[in-house]
Amino acid sequence: MKTRIITIGRRFGSGGRLIGKAVSEILEIPFFDRELITKAAKESGLCDSFIESFEQTPTSSLLYSLVMNAQSGGFYMGKPVELMAYEAQINAVRSAAEGGECVIVGRCADYILKDDYDVASVFITAGPEYRAKVVSEREGIPIKDARAKLVRMDKARASYHNYHAETKWGAADSYELCINSEHLTTSQAAELIVKYLSVRGSK
Repeated sequence: MKTRIITIGRRFGSGGRLIGKAVSEILEIPFFDRELITKAAKESGLCDSFIESFEQTPTSSLLYSLVMNAQSGGFYMGKPVELMAYEAQINAVRSAAEGGECVIVGRCADYILKDDYDVASVFITAGPEYRAKVVSEREGIPIKDARAKLVRMDKARASYHNYHAETKWGAADSYELCINSEHLTTSQAAELIVKYLSVRGSK
């Protein structure tokens, strides 16, 4: 029986990270999010701020950077730094999964691990106005700026995922379970995921 890994994809402002953390606490298993960025940065020699911004870079900008770096010599250890960043994240995700059952947020983990692990993929979404309000209150920014940030972050996440994976980010048929967090507390959403896991068959 393959080790089960719970992966959490999420729209910006939907609370996906907090829900994933709550799931890990209920199941008493490790939780990985920013920890993967730190690990990837440490092992690749790249700074963690670059690794983090890499996941939030739209494909068009990423491809442009790859071309420009190839022309201008933007390499690290013989490779384009963007390729180094992606390979570092893959290695960090695989390393986390090798430790046993866990919850991993983002980083294309569902796609990276699908062939070697029993991946239970979950996607967290919510309406744009609800998410804008959450982001506005959380970051102390005007609602207009929050709406703009939603569009920018969701576009970047979708672009990153769709470029590296065969599935479509945010599409219901790309995940086992999709949850709208707008009408649920963090605890309720986490408990719903745990309930699903309890009745789900193992691969």
